[in-house]
Amino acid sequence: MVYGKNIANTDAVKISDSESNEMNGIKVTAIKKTNNKNYIFIDLVLEINLKPGVYTFSLIGESKTSFDYQFYGQTHNRNYANGFDASDVIYLLMPDRFSNGDMSNDRVDGMLSGTNRSVPGERHGGDFIGIKNKLHYLYDLGITGIWMTPVFENDMPTSYGEYDGQSYGAYHGYAATDLYRVDRRFGTNEDYKELIELSHELGIKVIMDFIHNHVGDHHWWLADLPDSGWFNENNNFRTTNYETVVANDPYASKYDLEQLTSAPFVQAMPDLNQRHPLLSRYLIQHSLWWIEYSGIDGIRMDTYPYAFKDHMAEWAKTVMNEFSDFKIVGEIWANYPPTVAYWQNGFLSPDGYKSNLPSVIDFPFSKAVSSALGKGSHAREIRKVYYTFAQDFIYPMPMDNVIFLDNHDTNRFFTTVGEDIRKYKLGMVLLMVSRGVPQMYYGAEINLFGDRSNGDADIRKDFPGGWLGDQRNAFTETGRTKDENEIWNFCSSLLKWRKNNSTIHQGKTKQFVPTSQHTYTLVRYTETEAVCLLINPTEEIVKVDTDRFVELIKNVKDYKDVMDGKSKKWKKTITIDPVGFRLIEFRI
Repeated sequence: MVYGKNIANTDAVKISDSESNEMNGIKVTAIKKTNNKNYIFIDLVLEINLKPGVYTFSLIGESKTSFDYQFYGQTHNRNYANGFDASDVIYLLMPDRFSNGDMSNDRVDGMLSGTNRSVPGERHGGDFIGIKNKLHYLYDLGITGIWMTPVFENDMPTSYGEYDGQSYGAYHGYAATDLYRVDRRFGTNEDYKELIELSHELGIKVIMDFIHNHVGDHHWWLADLPDSGWFNENNNFRTTNYETVVANDPYASKYDLEQLTSAPFVQAMPDLNQRHPLLSRYLIQHSLWWIEYSGIDGIRMDTYPYAFKDHMAEWAKTVMNEFSDFKIVGEIWANYPPTVAYWQNGFLSPDGYKSNLPSVIDFPFSKAVSSALGKGSHAREIRKVYYTFAQDFIYPMPMDNVIFLDNHDTNRFFTTVGEDIRKYKLGMVLLMVSRGVPQMYYGAEINLFGDRSNGDADIRKDFPGGWLGDQRNAFTETGRTKDENEIWNFCSSLLKWRKNNSTIHQGKTKQFVPTSQHTYTLVRYTETEAVCLLINPTEEIVKVDTDRFVELIKNVKDYKDVMDGKSKKWKKTITIDPVGFRLIEFRI
């Protein structure tokens, strides 16, 4: 895409390098124009003999103009585009709410909003330097991957909307105004690249959050549209219906499907028309550029079913063909396994759709755990976890599912369980033992709480100690409360155990129907090793008869208790404390 006054008068493009003044290794195959004379789209073929360097593009037509563009060479033995898998634990953080390491960029001249921590829904000033300063904290916790909410420029007004009576701004990153530039209040593109490189040095992967469904209404395109049809314009709907199930409902009405895919997510986020071939190619090329430029290891794609699915399939296919070890996970917000599984690559869809999407976010898992352990739940509801896993046959690759307890759009799990630290631990250990790729939400390790009914900002609180002058620093042991240290130590111990456990990373799954006492057993195993999690959601001590595990324990004489590290004799019963669990390992 090339933008400039009356640039569509271009009839030819000459490309030359600074040394030979000739075009070597680059072929112009097409100059595409739209109904806006200020845009052209140049199709190029880059040959294998193309030398890195600065090239001059001379546009020849009624008037002549030129610009320079730099092509970079590949860095050999570069550590990037590694993907993520079940051996990882992903830490989701919002850059604006994690840590402010550079107060000089809290307000940037020319940008529409600055920093104001006194208002929950405005920007608070977190940035890349703040994250960089806390990388060792994440490493010590046992994290192996970071997913940041979008870092693209969001040059939006201080407040552009309201949710349940709470005003909000674009601190979250999902209202992009420039897709090739990070938000200057986070830092520069080079700062972002450096953060990724430093993460890689610690063995921490980085996942970038993308959005193809929409941009912010202050994106520069809106001032001069590249073409008619660049955005979906639909006067029938004020916003989408948010019913993701419509996208693969075999009986869906055209009315509902149109509202899902062709209406704004919110009024301030106009809906992109990915069926426009030039826009589709722009979005695909944009992803390839960021992977190669920044060195990210994966992409989390926002609002996946809201975009036109043929474009999404082509995008995923292109990215995975270019970077075979890479990993993409799509946000499919639905609580029904078949609806989510439809989008995973390999699903045998009745409509013939092939998504090419390696991974999906497992909302059914989150829903089941929250229902089973939530405040006021009955112990028998632990069966919802059992029933959810019993539907895994619908997923082509359930081990690639990203599983979670909470995220930036849901109630904090500590709030969900009524701030019961016993239930909180049950959820956390279930997250770390279950099949899939676990994702933690920042602050989960210190019991951060929040209820979305109080506004989005309540579930996106600042991390205590991330700002100069904070009353306490929860990044340190001395700055945490007793309860916070209890859960931090619990999480760190669990994550470090998981990090080195190949049975969890690669093992198969077996589960046992919850007993009449509502005890649920989940087993991960290989041919020689087993990890067994037994959960007691009741307020009574239970003794589990181990005879039902005979298919696994024929030759077992002792086991290791993961939580206290001690070896113990195998007995006919295993005792579990009220609202407690046992996590044990043994050789088969």
